[in-house]
Amino acid sequence: MAIGSANSHFLALALIAGEGRLPVILARAAKEKGYRVVGFALSEAAGHQLEDIADKIYQIAPGQLGRNRQLFIDEGLKEAVFVGKVPKMNLLRNITKLDWTAIKTLAKLPNLNDDTIQFAVGDFMEAAGIKVLTQSEFLRHLFPDVGVLTKRQPTAEEYADIDYGYKVAKEIARLDIGQTAIVRKRMILAIEAIEGTDEAIKRAVNYAHGPVVVVKVAKPNQDQRFDIPTVGMNTLQSMLGQQSKGHGSVLAVEAKETMVVEKEEMIKFCDEHNIAMVAIS
Repeated sequence: MAIGSANSHFLALALIAGEGRLPVILARAAKEKGYRVVGFALSEAAGHQLEDIADKIYQIAPGQLGRNRQLFIDEGLKEAVFVGKVPKMNLLRNITKLDWTAIKTLAKLPNLNDDTIQFAVGDFMEAAGIKVLTQSEFLRHLFPDVGVLTKRQPTAEEYADIDYGYKVAKEIARLDIGQTAIVRKRMILAIEAIEGTDEAIKRAVNYAHGPVVVVKVAKPNQDQRFDIPTVGMNTLQSMLGQQSKGHGSVLAVEAKETMVVEKEEMIKFCDEHNIAMVAIS
């Protein structure tokens, strides 16, 4: 891992890294744009992934707002980006790791919904003179346009489920509950809540006794600085289920609003397992 000085480049980026492959992909994209990348890893695994890419890495906890802000200042960082999965359950399990700055910030909030926490963190960083960039500024190529991405197209019945699932997913997203609905024959089998997309899918396919349609959307007021809806190979693995019970037949995502990670690998997997993947609007 290379260690750079705070002023080695004009462009410097604080990359707050959660789980998954996106932090590495974004770090490479930022380096190609000429950024010096300072990684702030929210887990040991995230830190290890960035070792050969980031110029410097800190291991941090999301609840240490005061310490993290000081690290940004010490490194001379004026721009930051959040990327990767940070399950809210992790925050709840580590509530004792909150510093006084985080406690004061959270105490002012009306609730602990994702949007509320994210807006508060964004405002906190902006007040410290750090601009929070959107992931799409670096990863625009991961957002598909409208269309079928796989060899198999959804059937007419599946399109009816997609349409119904889209409306339901948009409503639960508006309420900041989740962003995914799983449907079979225009019946909702599961909606995503705190457990996350993959666990909601697993729950649905266990009930289904047949093929299901998975629909993932963006929130109506999606703050693209945080938590852009994302699908990847883990999503597809969750759809397999047990053929004697249920399995996923269609993965539908909102076009231009949802990131498709490992796109070529996902399409190959879908074609091998007779799954249709489609971007909708």
